Amino acid sequence: MSYEGSSAKPQDQAPQSSSQLLKSYFLENFGLWVGFVQSRFSLPRGDSEDVVMTAFREAAAQEWGDGGDALDRLGAFMGARVQWRAKDHLKSEARRLQHEVTCDTAVTQHLPDTGLAQPEQSFAEQEDRKWVHLVIQQLSPRDRKHASLVLDGLTPQECALELGLTEVNERVRRHRWMSRVTQIVQQDREEQR
Repeated sequence: MSYEGSSAKPQDQAPQSSSQLLKSYFLENFGLWVGFVQSRFSLPRGDSEDVVMTAFREAAAQEWGDGGDALDRLGAFMGARVQWRAKDHLKSEARRLQHEVTCDTAVTQHLPDTGLAQPEQSFAEQEDRKWVHLVIQQLSPRDRKHASLVLDGLTPQECALELGLTEVNERVRRHRWMSRVTQIVQQDREEQR
């Protein structure tokens, strides 16, 4: 079955309004589109559902009319929009991961090495801890708590559970405060030059 279009509209069926058409199309094809995104783009079910729901919201903003070709136009629109949204999701995920790696590297460069035992090294370790503490103190209280969970080694799923957020909201918040930390680190480096 091709996902580019939808099944043909029976000829004996009465014309539907745009909202009725979209509702019936949604009920019949939501699971198919989610399965398509999961298999074609290897996204988890939750992300696939988000992609398809976004495409359906965009379709709901359109007027489809009640002509015989409305169902075909809706199917073609959904095919293009779902693929575009899935690719956009993959790109943003790649950017988020790249940013997390950059931010984690920037922060962990200043974390102490636990194997240090010499006095001058323990002084440097204390200075690094102070620096990390100062960077984190510049965040909001909510972001400070989130940062401390990340520095304690919790996974994004564990952080989301601990903070009472969905995984998507946890990722968004993590991205925002990591952007702020990166900004602070870059400003500090520029000031030291």
